[in-house]
Amino acid sequence: MNVSFIQFDESAVVILNVLAQHFPTPTEIGFNDIFPDIESDVDKRSAHIGTLAFLRHEDVIAHDVGSASSFILTRKGLALFNEDIFKHLKEQLNDDENTI
Repeated sequence: MNVSFIQFDESAVVILNVLAQHFPTPTEIGFNDIFPDIESDVDKRSAHIGTLAFLRHEDVIAHDVGSASSFILTRKGLALFNEDIFKHLKEQLNDDENTI
């Protein structure tokens, strides 16, 4: 049996790129936010919801408590963009220009 990633990829790539563009601001990534022109596509909506559930379960994204469909990237999510938040913060903390 082969697993098809087509529907997953369609949502995951858009979700992750949108969250990266807005990092660290929590961003609405519900189905209607991401795909407003095809809101009646039930199969695509279900796949989008499943993709969000998977990304959240795997700690790639984190849910913003203040909104039903608002999320941010986690450390794992940032790593998909070759970003290391802890390395970045350490560099910032050790930078003489950032001392108080």
